[in-house]
Amino acid sequence: MSFKLILLIMAAGAFGTLCRVASIRFLTAACGDTLPFATMAVNILGSFIAGLVYVLLRQKYEGLAPYLPVVMLGFLGAFTTFSTFALENAHFLAAGSCGRAAVNILLQNFLGIAAALGGLFLGRAFV
Repeated sequence: MSFKLILLIMAAGAFGTLCRVASIRFLTAACGDTLPFATMAVNILGSFIAGLVYVLLRQKYEGLAPYLPVVMLGFLGAFTTFSTFALENAHFLAAGSCGRAAVNILLQNFLGIAAALGGLFLGRAFV
């Protein structure tokens, strides 16, 4: 991996982090915290972006495929929040809120996979 690519991944990670912080703050203020909707929205959007960018860089803009790690590892690695998702569910379970944990786990997994599929399908429409 080149030094240039490493720097681009780092920059994309910083940008992804800033986007995540802004999104979490905005969505938590807008939606409340009954369920972690902000984390859910970030993870679902990140899943969609992953599907879309993967198809576009692998099939339409093949010359940019070497930069796939910039988006997937750098930006999306910082933007999406699996560790936060896991911790939020651990808190639900530790507090005895098994129903809330189950709803959160099912929604985020189902909607995240659906969003990734949507991104793949939309990306293929551009190919």
